[in-house]
Amino acid sequence: MFKRDLTRSQTGARIIRGALPLTLLFLLIEFFDELHYGVEGAVLPALRNSLGLSYSQMGLLLGLPGVIGTAIEFIIMLLGDTRLRKWLVIGGGLAIVMATLLLASAQALQAALLATIIAFPASGAFVTLSQATLMDLNPGRQPHMMARWTLFGSLGNLVGPLVAAGLFAAGLSWRWNYVYLSALALLLTLLLIPRRFPTHPITPGESASMSISDFYALFPELWRSIKDIKVMRWFILLDLSDLLLDVYVSYSALYFADVAGFSPAQVSLMMGALMAAGLAANIVLIPLLDRVNGRRLVRVTAVAAGAVYASWLLAPWAWAKIVLAIVVRLLTLGWYEVLQGEAYASLPGRSGTVMAINSLIGLLGGMLVWLVGWSAEQAGLPAAMWLLLAGPVALVLFVPKPESSM
Repeated sequence: MFKRDLTRSQTGARIIRGALPLTLLFLLIEFFDELHYGVEGAVLPALRNSLGLSYSQMGLLLGLPGVIGTAIEFIIMLLGDTRLRKWLVIGGGLAIVMATLLLASAQALQAALLATIIAFPASGAFVTLSQATLMDLNPGRQPHMMARWTLFGSLGNLVGPLVAAGLFAAGLSWRWNYVYLSALALLLTLLLIPRRFPTHPITPGESASMSISDFYALFPELWRSIKDIKVMRWFILLDLSDLLLDVYVSYSALYFADVAGFSPAQVSLMMGALMAAGLAANIVLIPLLDRVNGRRLVRVTAVAAGAVYASWLLAPWAWAKIVLAIVVRLLTLGWYEVLQGEAYASLPGRSGTVMAINSLIGLLGGMLVWLVGWSAEQAGLPAAMWLLLAGPVALVLFVPKPESSM
C-alpha cells in the first residue's frame, strides 16, 4: 500500500513538472508578486482611511519594513547560494500567506506594520530567490530573462488594480484583496514542493547539512564584491532608479486621491492604467534589447522621463496629469531589467550573493521611501514628490556609456 501511494505521488509530481516547467513557475511567482504590489497601490488610500493613518505613518508603513527586514533578507539571500535555497523559497511563500492574512485583519497601524515587516523578508525568500534561480538557469542572457520576468510582473501589475476596482465597485472592503492573495501564495508554494532546484557553485561541502564554518565561508567572496566599485555601482543605481518606478507608483496613488481628488475606484482604475502602460513597455522591451544596447536605452529614457515627470508635477489639469503619468511609466522601460541584469552579470554564478548585496543596499531605498513620506507631512505631498527626480538624474550621470569599461 505504501509503495503504491509513493508511486502515485511520484507520478503526480512528474505530471506537475511536465505541465508547469520550473521557468514558468518562477515567472508565475513574479506575476503573483506584482499582482500583490498592484493591489497594494490601488487599495492604499482605502487602507489609510480605514486605519486612520497620517502621511508620516504611511511613510513608516511603506519604508520601515525595508529597513528592519534588511538584516533578515541579507542572511536569506546569502544562504541562497547554498543547497538550502529551495526550502528558503518555500518558507518564504508560507510566510507571505501568513502576512497577507494578518494585513487583511489589521485594525491599527501596529498590526499592519507587523504584516509588512513579515512580508518584506518573506518576499525576498519567495520571489527574489526565484528570480535568482531563473538567472542561474540562463547564464549570459540575464537582461533578456529579466525582460521576460518583468513582462509577467507587468501582467500582475495590470490585473491587481483592475480586480481591486471590481471589488470596490461590488461594495467589498479592501481587505478581501489580501484574502485572495493569500490563497494564490499558498497554491504557488505547494506547487514548488515537488520541484528540483539547480545546484549552486558556492555550495560549501558535500554533506546535506551546513555547519557554522560553512556559512562563514560565504563572507570572503561577499566582501570582495562589496569592495568592487564596478559591482556596487549597479546596486546603488538600481535603488535610486526605484524612485521613479515602485516609489512613484505607490505615492502616485495617494497623489491622485489627495491632490487630484479621485475616488477609491478611480484611483484603482488609474493604477490599472499605469500598470497597462508598464505592460506595454515590457512587451516592447523584449525585442528592443536585441537591437539597442541596454545602457544606452537607460541613459536616453532617463532624460526624457525626468522632463515628463517634472511636467506631470507642474500640470494644473487632471486630464494632463493622467496622460503624463502614463507617459512617465512608458519611459521607464528597461531601467530595472538592465540594471538588475548588469548586477547579475557582474557576479556570474553567484545570484544569491547578488541579492544579498541588494538587500543591504535596500536600506537606502527604505530610507528614501520614508523621507518622501516625512517630507509630505512637513511640506505637503506635491512638494515631496519632487524628491523622486533624484532617480532619473542619477541614471543620466552615473550609468556608464556602452563603450566604457566602467
